[in-house]
Amino acid sequence: MRLHSALAFCAALSTGFVLPLAAHAEDTPSSSQVMEQHKQAINNRIADIDYKRKRIVEANMKLTPQETEKFWPIYNSYRTEADKLSKQTLAIIIDYANSYNTGSVSNDEAAKLQKQVLELQDDRQDLKEKYLKRIAKEVSPQRALRFLQIEDQLDAMALLEVSREIPLAE
Repeated sequence: MRLHSALAFCAALSTGFVLPLAAHAEDTPSSSQVMEQHKQAINNRIADIDYKRKRIVEANMKLTPQETEKFWPIYNSYRTEADKLSKQTLAIIIDYANSYNTGSVSNDEAAKLQKQVLELQDDRQDLKEKYLKRIAKEVSPQRALRFLQIEDQLDAMALLEVSREIPLAE
């Protein structure tokens, strides 16, 4: 599967957001240029996904009124930080698409992308751990576990959606 100017590359945030991006082998813009060109669409899509994600969390957390007051400020802070990581994910996907569109991903580029992906995975894990501790302390350990389960399920669904759209390296 070769991506070229006639084929839109579907880049996606780990939150499940998919944005068609035209990738041109002869004139490939940097990830920051692509993100700037599509800034409004990206921000609108993130807001839409964030809203839907929040509704899913809300429907499944089964919080008491007292827990609700404590949980949502923590959750909103978590999502703000998670969205920053999602934008980093998009930048990595764009960099991969640009490299892929040259016909193959060089060993140097593959090593760089691997390092970025693993660092991002570590950052996501650290973020979850940070907020799980806060939720466990300020709400309850049981609600923190439920939050982790819901987030992991949403993240797994988003990862599956993203992975289907990204061709394997050649």
